[in-house]
Amino acid sequence: MVLFVTATLSKLGKYQILGVLGKGSMGVVYKGIDPRIGKLVAIKTMNQKHLSDPNMQERFYREGNILGQLTHRNIISVYNVGEDQDTCYIAMEYLDGTTLERIIRGKKMKLSLQKRLDIVKQVCEGIHAAHQQGIIHRDLKPANIFLLNDDHVKVLDFGVAHFKNSQLTTSGVVIGTINYIAPEQITGLKIDHRADIFSLGVILYEMLSGNHPFVGKNLSQTMVRIINEETPRIPDIPESLNQVVRRSLEKDRDRRYESAMDLAADLDNVIRTEALVDTLHDETIVDADLQKAQVSYVRKLVEERIQSIEEALRSEEVDHAEGLIQQLTSYVDNTAVIEPLMDRLAEVKKQRSLRMSFVSQLTHDTLLKANREMEQKHYVVAIEYCQKVLKMDPGNQDARIIKANCIKKLQKFLDRVGKSSLT
Repeated sequence: MVLFVTATLSKLGKYQILGVLGKGSMGVVYKGIDPRIGKLVAIKTMNQKHLSDPNMQERFYREGNILGQLTHRNIISVYNVGEDQDTCYIAMEYLDGTTLERIIRGKKMKLSLQKRLDIVKQVCEGIHAAHQQGIIHRDLKPANIFLLNDDHVKVLDFGVAHFKNSQLTTSGVVIGTINYIAPEQITGLKIDHRADIFSLGVILYEMLSGNHPFVGKNLSQTMVRIINEETPRIPDIPESLNQVVRRSLEKDRDRRYESAMDLAADLDNVIRTEALVDTLHDETIVDADLQKAQVSYVRKLVEERIQSIEEALRSEEVDHAEGLIQQLTSYVDNTAVIEPLMDRLAEVKKQRSLRMSFVSQLTHDTLLKANREMEQKHYVVAIEYCQKVLKMDPGNQDARIIKANCIKKLQKFLDRVGKSSLT
């Protein structure tokens, strides 16, 4: 017989129950202690009503299984998963602090810009560790981020997390809290780790503005905004930081940050830059050695940023290069440095535009030839023209369609020839 977990529970496994920490949809969370070593724990249990539901049981035990595989300073630790007195439980690290949701919703955002960025950076580092193990969180939100009293961050609740290589699919099923999920989760595409990066972008936006970027009057409106609407620019923050926010919230996941650590690195750049600006504006600093060190540090930052800009320009990543130049202007007031980079950026944009125009015209002309050859039943020649187009523009759908039709018709022709030769 399955017993309902009550507040009078005094023991679970080896743990003594000290009190109730909270209650959620899954069940009660207790504060407990391992009497043998005196270590405090949080004990998550599952409600009786869920015990007969295999999907809810799977979600409950999945969290213990996943967290048991993850060891990172920014992810909550699991000590034990078990069953006692017909009660399923997960014993995990006891945390003393509050959730990021309470900080944001409580309007207690009395945190410096650097502190806010550092919080999100720590979340990125924890999530990257999960991604490295092939685990996608899928439900990142402020309620699942815990800020300890020493400002150390822990990511919680991997109950709906997903193994990247799992054979189980969730296509067409929206999983996660709607305000924080990526467009591809709503549209039913198979998701990857970049869905978590979008969620990180939403959290970053909230941390910087105090507002949610997509929330609507109802669920449907919120979903439409996530899919279609661009996020408004956040005022009173460095433009380089707005660039970071925009890139993390790209609708097209191929244009998003490739990894959570890439996002963390850009946040770290902003943190260092802002800290440097604050220091340079501090008129109380008079130490000559410190000022010399500052100048040296600025010079190194400038050299590193210019190198990154040049690499981006060589790769024609104009948006990335433009963002880096904006970062550079935030701590270098030197037109001799900035203007040549802006001129090169403009030239790269112009050359790319001219080449794209040329490729577009060439592609158009070559597709016309392919179409004519197909109409004349010169399928092999038509396929060769399509191949030329696809070499210039791998995603060209017209070339793919013409090529597929030619291959199909060529196969039919060869089948007829084969049959006639047998008769």
